Amino acid sequence: MKVNKIKEAFNSFLEKKVVPLDKKIIIAIFALVIILPTIAFYFLHYTAKTKEIRGLESQAGKLRKEIAGAKARAARLDEHLAEMEETKRLFAEASILLPQKKEIPSLLTNISALGTNSGLNMVTFSPGGERRQEFYAEIPVTLKVNGPYHNIGTFLYEVSKLDRIVSAVNITLGAPAMQRGEMILSSGISLITYRFLEESEIEAQKPQKGKKRR
Repeated sequence: MKVNKIKEAFNSFLEKKVVPLDKKIIIAIFALVIILPTIAFYFLHYTAKTKEIRGLESQAGKLRKEIAGAKARAARLDEHLAEMEETKRLFAEASILLPQKKEIPSLLTNISALGTNSGLNMVTFSPGGERRQEFYAEIPVTLKVNGPYHNIGTFLYEVSKLDRIVSAVNITLGAPAMQRGEMILSSGISLITYRFLEESEIEAQKPQKGKKRR
């Protein structure tokens, strides 16, 4: 009996002294138990990873821009190389038309030979002084020849077929004279041929620093 009384007294003590928890408090405690770890995970792990991802995205954006810039520079380089090749090709073609300085004597000899081979008598063959332009020089040549009219035409035609540029700028036909049953003309022919200026010659034409052109 005493034992039962003790149990009853103890239970009564618990009922009076230990207040049952309200349901709202229980829910709040449960929520804290569940939410607090989630919040801690967000701030400690997810936020850090988000910052890392954003940093990587920023780096990726910069790399994409650098790659795009490199591609653009490569495209421009290809264009420059193509332009350089085109310039080389044009220069090679121009080099055929405009001889170098050392080739001029040979060219003049060829012109004189064409006159003789065309049946003309070369009275005089006089190269004049050069007239320098930006990157080339004009070389005038004055000829005095005797021969039939059609031979003069043949000579000029052969000159026009030369690889080098040789222009006939003036032709003066003298008084005709009958010789051996053929009409012979004493004629004057003015030709101009051209040559490339050497780099040193081009530089020499440029105004020197500190000196003004008059």
